[in-house]
Amino acid sequence: MMDIGFNIIETGNTEIFDEKLSIIEFLRKISKEERLPYNFAVTGLVTLLYYAEDREETEKYIRTHLEDAANFLFAGNYIIQVVVEGDLYVVESYERPRVRYRGEEILLYPIFGRVKQLDVKHFLAPLNLLS
Repeated sequence: MMDIGFNIIETGNTEIFDEKLSIIEFLRKISKEERLPYNFAVTGLVTLLYYAEDREETEKYIRTHLEDAANFLFAGNYIIQVVVEGDLYVVESYERPRVRYRGEEILLYPIFGRVKQLDVKHFLAPLNLLS
């Protein structure tokens, strides 16, 4: 069962929605406030961060776009799956999951802030990241 918000899950999850958008397409659509499917999966976030020339700058860029689109996303009550490539796990705090991808550790906290753990490999961030 998925909740309204950013549902962070691994690629192996059997409940991944059929409707998918790349992270780039998703950011473009929310910046223009284009209509989105009600339930959809966003792919490619971890890959984008892994290959980013400046990971910290890329994280800030994504976070800023999500914050700017908060009212738009909140009004739509979207259920968004953020499908991460790699191994999603917790080290010191369940509120700050990490992803192990191609031998590197990628933090999700700079983008989503503190999240709520719903299951072993399922975390939830609100649509309004400032709340």
